[in-house]
Amino acid sequence: MKNYLKPLEHKFKALFFSVFRSFLKKGRKDFRPLDGNSIRKVLFLRPEKIGDMVISLPVFDGLRRRFPHIKISILGSPTNQAIIKDDPRFDRIYIYRKNPISIIRVLMEMRRGQYDCVVDMICNDSVTALFLSQLCARGKPRIGVGKAKYRNYYDYNYDHRMGNTGHIIENTLKLLDAFGIDSSKVDCYAPPYIMPKSAQMAADYIARIVNSDRRHIKVGYNMSAGSPTRIWAEEKAIALLKRVIGYDPAVKVILFSTPAERSRAQQLREKVNPAIALVPDNLNLTEAAAIISHLDVLITPDTSLVHVARSFKVHVIGLYSRYMYNFLLWRPYGQDTGAVVSGCDDNIFDITVDQVYDTFVQVVQKQNGVKP
Repeated sequence: MKNYLKPLEHKFKALFFSVFRSFLKKGRKDFRPLDGNSIRKVLFLRPEKIGDMVISLPVFDGLRRRFPHIKISILGSPTNQAIIKDDPRFDRIYIYRKNPISIIRVLMEMRRGQYDCVVDMICNDSVTALFLSQLCARGKPRIGVGKAKYRNYYDYNYDHRMGNTGHIIENTLKLLDAFGIDSSKVDCYAPPYIMPKSAQMAADYIARIVNSDRRHIKVGYNMSAGSPTRIWAEEKAIALLKRVIGYDPAVKVILFSTPAERSRAQQLREKVNPAIALVPDNLNLTEAAAIISHLDVLITPDTSLVHVARSFKVHVIGLYSRYMYNFLLWRPYGQDTGAVVSGCDDNIFDITVDQVYDTFVQVVQKQNGVKP
């Protein structure tokens, strides 16, 4: 049903834009970098998926490091709220929900915030973000990224699609140029905030698994993905995990899954080796992130956990479809080894066990200083 409704939603938004665009204010053509010393509060718009929020964290840290007095607020979504709900980076967290009453309510709340600047982080043309950026802080500078058709409505815009195939993290950091910050000098690694009790839980959990074995190689395997086209066949997962376990007695495998797929994870464990670990039941996202931070390697399809792991500099073996534009933007950041790319544009079904295992061996040997 969602696949049928999406084109209708796009047509409705296009019609909405054509009717009300005369009320929108064009951006300044003589834009100069903002003086961060005179700005008190900045509102970021990021009502998207979890991965979109994770790759945005370096922006917030880069702005706070240069201008620590600035209070940062964020418009998130019910989906990515889980990764930021306890994060002290943010002074206020607003949640965008797709119903008229909720939209009006959150818009009025943001207007009362009296922000000095609005940053639209959605990396494409979005009618929703365009109108929100215009209405939540009237007359204030509007910063965008990835805008093409609507670029004239922003005071500053960096369009990464203009012949640039840089990583999505580096492209998004270009927003900071609008504040006079050299984005090329900003640290691209910014982990999500982990509450102390979650960090302790993860440390205790890992300690039980490794059992004081100093040679351990902690390997996470994520079997869950948001789309069926990104879920690898169970028989391949079984064959891979058996080979990974057999690689070295020091390998400790931890299975990750969503709570909804826990029974499938338990079945997979029984078919591979009942001794391998399964993450604790009913973990929230930041608790899962806390465990990921202790791994040496994470094997996963293309999901938000790729970016969570890389934010902790955990090496990722990612399974990707061949859609190159998406892959070049969203590949594991800062890695020259680890991505396994399918021969298909829309699924990962043809990726073989040998491809993933050989990549695993390369990654582990590289970590141990073994030349190929």
